[in-house]
Amino acid sequence: MNKIEAKIREALKSNKLNPEILGERKWCTYFISVNKLVWSRNLWDGYEIHVYSDEYKTLHLATFKI
Repeated sequence: MNKIEAKIREALKSNKLNPEILGERKWCTYFISVNKLVWSRNLWDGYEIHVYSDEYKTLHLATFKI
């Protein structure tokens, strides 16, 4: 588990990051994009979180499905 994944998991547990708020936003020092996944299209229910280095999306750091 890398540093970003650990930070996101801890924020989800402590409710500092709410995945139900969809869209793009700044979070800590990262820029995140949260999308809802529906089983009929993706074979996965839940949320997909893309993590970028800054608001200009210059560097994609990770993608997580929860």
